[in-house]
Amino acid sequence: MQESQASPDAPVHVEYDVKITPKLVWAIVAPYTSAKFMEQLKALLPVSVFLFAFQLLALRQGVASAAAITAGLLAVILGLMFFIEGIRLGVMPLGENIGATLPAKAGMVMVMLVAFALGTIATFAEPAVAALTVLGGGVKYENAPMLWDFLNNRTFMILLLAAAGVGMGSINGIMRFVRNKSLKVTIMPGLAICVVLTVIAAFDKNARDLIGVAWDAGGITTGTVTAPLVLALGVGMARALGKSDTGMSGFGIITLCSIWPIALVMAAALVCSWAGIIVTPEQYAALKAAAATAATAESGGLLSLVWESFTSSCTSVLPLMAVLFGVQKFVLKEPVRNLDQIIVGIALALIGLTLFKVGLITGLNPLGDQVGSKATLAFDPNGGIYGLALGKIIVLLFAFVVGYGASLAEPALMSLGITVEEVTAGAFKKFLVMHSVGVGVGLGLIIGVARILFGWSSLAIMLPSYGLVLLLTMISDEKYVNIGWDSGGVTTGDITSPILIALGLGVAAAVGGAEGFSLIAMGSVWPIISVLALGLFVNKTTPAARAAEK
Repeated sequence: MQESQASPDAPVHVEYDVKITPKLVWAIVAPYTSAKFMEQLKALLPVSVFLFAFQLLALRQGVASAAAITAGLLAVILGLMFFIEGIRLGVMPLGENIGATLPAKAGMVMVMLVAFALGTIATFAEPAVAALTVLGGGVKYENAPMLWDFLNNRTFMILLLAAAGVGMGSINGIMRFVRNKSLKVTIMPGLAICVVLTVIAAFDKNARDLIGVAWDAGGITTGTVTAPLVLALGVGMARALGKSDTGMSGFGIITLCSIWPIALVMAAALVCSWAGIIVTPEQYAALKAAAATAATAESGGLLSLVWESFTSSCTSVLPLMAVLFGVQKFVLKEPVRNLDQIIVGIALALIGLTLFKVGLITGLNPLGDQVGSKATLAFDPNGGIYGLALGKIIVLLFAFVVGYGASLAEPALMSLGITVEEVTAGAFKKFLVMHSVGVGVGLGLIIGVARILFGWSSLAIMLPSYGLVLLLTMISDEKYVNIGWDSGGVTTGDITSPILIALGLGVAAAVGGAEGFSLIAMGSVWPIISVLALGLFVNKTTPAARAAEK
């Protein structure tokens, strides 16, 4: 330390000679980084351990490429850690400022355009959306030609339709705030369209194979990126209109953003089927040969995978940032503050999304596929471990535990539980919310896996499930309707969705099914049912809940 000479009345100037060393930097950064790492580890570890345990103990099978899968899972954890932190630093400051400022500075038309643009483009940056593009190869053309075509040959079209559906849902949610409509009334048109299109598709030999993936698309489009941006706009609009904040301002809009992707994907499937826009067997053979040649020519191992994932991440994140910068500069006419922080956030988001996609291909996908494809060993008539009946029961119980454990590990569910306990004056406890959602996800996965095992149609499980949820919606209080419907959105997160898709495809391949989708859809609708049912019980039996409604 050096102390400069000064007069008695002058302030003493002190200089410190501090050497910035890697050890010092690590000492400062390590506590924060380890906390973020542990947050993602806690989300992934329970379901991963259970999948490994089921494979080793229940199915008595080894895990192929266990070291590579473990490395892939580590990449997923690191990827989500970097990505979420990057979104917090780079995306959310702009998104929150736009949500708070835009409704007061721009007209209704401009607000709607921005809501549509943000909802649409943010969907492409969702980590879970990558599961659709990565896992489509697990579908066999011979079993479901149109489904193979959509997931392998028209992947961008599906993503674009799902993204546009989120944009439409954003507009729908903001109009709900403007018109002060209840969620009960607002969800009915979109849901009715989805049900009608699903019924029509069920009688179409090509489009019926898309029912599961269409309903699943609604569950994976509102996650880490889209949900906060859309919520910021919705809450900002509510405040600009002078609506009182009762704690429910943020609820409902996520549900609406999940409904319209279903309708658009289902409509596209019907149009393509009716117009004959589908890959023929001859075209499929040519595409398969070309893909095999390209894969041989471009096989570059891990480095090639990392580069491909990075370029894909850039095309997902950078357009979203361009829209946010454009709105900030040209619509709000405000400077971009803390630009250095935002640049760091963008870099972290790109690194994180790249790692997540690499981990998805090398870790989550192989693990889920292995467990799913070997689940039939429990009940195979030609030598199953537990016999036909008991073996299928064990697989269904496995599905319940995976859904229950995975949902409880979702960080968003903890936040929902805290919010619900606050807005219900403590009547609906956080513990009850979390475990009712977990039970709902588990029941939904039992139904979804049973559909695959027994060869039921998607329509046979969709209509009864949504019929029940509509009945409960109509007889429930508005507050519980908002809570219940949004609870379905927090269960299909960045980790849960890829695992469920891989599991479903693995089980379907093992039993010779055409497709293994609809697990995400079932894992989304049954939490709504369980929360609404419990809400009715709580409201009838707890004085605090009845008082909170008044």
